[in-house]
Amino acid sequence: MTGRTTALLALSSASVVLASGCGGDRVDRRDLESKVSDFILRQTGTTATVHCPKDVDPDKGHKTTCIADLSGTPTNLQIVFTSKGRFQVHVDTSHLG
Repeated sequence: MTGRTTALLALSSASVVLASGCGGDRVDRRDLESKVSDFILRQTGTTATVHCPKDVDPDKGHKTTCIADLSGTPTNLQIVFTSKGRFQVHVDTSHLG
């Protein structure tokens, strides 16, 4: 298994994160990127650069896609807000075979 595959599998198995800095009408993009990056580091031991869109709505059920650079490969992460300040990170691992 490659480092990227191991990181993706670790992310897909542990997906709930508390985003204490998220709240209000919109999520601060840099705060979300930082929290997702910290989550990846805690789950995988891998440092990742994360890019998320601006003006994300943090209300329950809203989704957005962030891009993480995992082991040199851009990887789409779907962020799903489960309640104010909480979100799940989902990774599509179907291409791993």
